[in-house]
Amino acid sequence: MTPVRTAWRPSPYAWGALGIGALIAIRELRPERLEGHGALATPILLLAGLLLARKLWQLPPAVAMCAAIALRIFSNAWGQIGVGGIPLDRLLFAFVLAQVFLRSPGAARMPPLRLRNVHLLLGLTVLYLLASAAAAGTLSSEASVLSILDEFGVTPFLAFLLAPSIFAGHRERNLLLAVLVGLGLYLGLTAIFESVGPHALVFPRYIVAIDTADPAERINGPFQSSVAEGCALFACAIAAAIAFAQWRGRRRWLAALSGGACLFGCFGTLERGVWIATVAAIVTASLTTRTGRRLLLPGLLIAAVAIVGALAASPSLSEKASARAGYERSVWDRKNQTAAGLRMLEAKPLLGFGLGHYKSDSLEYFRQPADYPMTGRVAVDLVGEPEVIQPLHNLYLGYAVELGLVGASLWLASLLWAIGGAIFIRGPSELRPWKLGLLAVAVFMLTVTVVNPNQPPFIALLLWIWAGVALGNAPRTSPAPRAALSTAAGDPAAWAPA
Repeated sequence: MTPVRTAWRPSPYAWGALGIGALIAIRELRPERLEGHGALATPILLLAGLLLARKLWQLPPAVAMCAAIALRIFSNAWGQIGVGGIPLDRLLFAFVLAQVFLRSPGAARMPPLRLRNVHLLLGLTVLYLLASAAAAGTLSSEASVLSILDEFGVTPFLAFLLAPSIFAGHRERNLLLAVLVGLGLYLGLTAIFESVGPHALVFPRYIVAIDTADPAERINGPFQSSVAEGCALFACAIAAAIAFAQWRGRRRWLAALSGGACLFGCFGTLERGVWIATVAAIVTASLTTRTGRRLLLPGLLIAAVAIVGALAASPSLSEKASARAGYERSVWDRKNQTAAGLRMLEAKPLLGFGLGHYKSDSLEYFRQPADYPMTGRVAVDLVGEPEVIQPLHNLYLGYAVELGLVGASLWLASLLWAIGGAIFIRGPSELRPWKLGLLAVAVFMLTVTVVNPNQPPFIALLLWIWAGVALGNAPRTSPAPRAALSTAAGDPAAWAPA
């Protein structure tokens, strides 16, 4: 039984002082929020936020963490939603940190954090990233700060440290699973409404505007990015598969609906990288279990029939998918970018050009190929913005160019150690579905980033939280043999609730 630690319960005066401090900060940083109607609305909203925070303080950190995950899908759109650009997802994550390290009543029964060798490597990786950005002069830029916090990532690494303790209990893991199934249902149905209609059911409304402005007519979802949408949909589909195996009754069919809608959305993103990553992840995860190997071929056949049926039912979707599958411009873009990136890596192999310097320094490394156009430097398809410089559409090469082989190797070693350890270290039987799900999500992410420039903030956070959940809070032991993992994961009893 986890010992109960002394909890800190702030007095009403402390909450009042926090509210006054927040109001002063708003007046100094965003004075327009206190003008006109904001003079009344802002204090009222601030008071409501404080009351909610006080209530959350009493609850387990898993509640606030799940809320942060759910709101992460809007991480780039708070200004468009109408909340004044306040990053609610980041505020909630900071709140979770406060709960854990200040020992809130909700965190009093949580198992203590366990620091492992992999966490030390993650810390070293972050220090290298900060030093590289500082040396390159990009540490103070907003784009670099967000990349450091959300993608590379300080926030995901901290989540990996916290997740084994926050989600140590069966109830907390079930809460996370329910949130992911619910998110998948929202994202999947929204993807259907975006692609085949009715568009009036798409919410928030900014999603429709983004889709309309996309020349390729892809599904971008609340992320405003088809790749980020595909990553989130696939992760939620895997969570729905775990829920389908564990839940009973109506909830089980709700999980099936969520998973089916998510897989349709993955296809509807019209991203070939998402298509390839989806197949690679499903095949890899299926081959590790006896049940998966038996169901793999029938499942692929059912998916093929469903896709053909969807294309037949929607001629517009069929036309867009055919056009996207044969689109050569993106292939030329990536070939030119890869060639330029390899020339840059050859020029500065060890330490790289510095965080954020690919866009500013890559022009002189582009060359005219002999048999196709020299595209990929500028996103000319964006009407009205012909000078938008594209990022390098290969995450591994991009990190190698900007951080050098040293930084890219540190990041990749950290990722593989953390993910591999979480999958193969022995743990309770109830964690085996999470380990198998982590394998699928990790293979998807490692595949899709071969042809895409970054880690979407949502999938970066969820991947590392998922790794922490699969790792568990048990003492370190020797890695589980692959055969044992395969046998246990293929046993239906291993997927039953504890």
